[in-house]
Amino acid sequence: MKYLVDVNVLSEATRPAPSPKVIGWLSQNEADLTIDAVILGEIRLGILLLPTGKRRNALEGWFETGITRLSCLPWDAAIANQWAFLLAKLRKKGKSMPLKDSMIAATAMHHGLTIATRNVSDFKSTNLPIINPFL
Repeated sequence: MKYLVDVNVLSEATRPAPSPKVIGWLSQNEADLTIDAVILGEIRLGILLLPTGKRRNALEGWFETGITRLSCLPWDAAIANQWAFLLAKLRKKGKSMPLKDSMIAATAMHHGLTIATRNVSDFKSTNLPIINPFL
C-alpha cells in the first residue's frame, strides 16, 4: 500500500518535540510514502514565507534533503479530470471541499493511494482510505 502524505504529517518531523507515533510511522513506511505537486508546493510556500534565519535555514535543509527525496506525483490532465468528477459528485450532494484538499484527494483517487493526514475530516466526504498517524 502506498500513502499520499499530507503536509501536517510530514512537517511533524520538524517540530521541536515531534510525536513519536508519527516519527515511527514515517520511518516504518518510508518506502511507501509519496507526495504530489500540491503538497510539495504547500511545504515550499510555508518555508518561503518564514523570515530569514535559523528556523528557515533548517527547514530549507530538511526540504532539500528529505522532502525532495520522496516520490512526487505530478498534477496532470488525468488528475484534473478526476478532480472535476470528484467536485461534481460532491456538489450534487450539496457538499464541497477546499481547493487544495480536493486536488490532493484527486491525486490519491487517480493513483489508488491512502491519504495519511491528521485532518481526517477534510477528506471524509471523498470515501478514500485515510489513516491518521497521530492516533
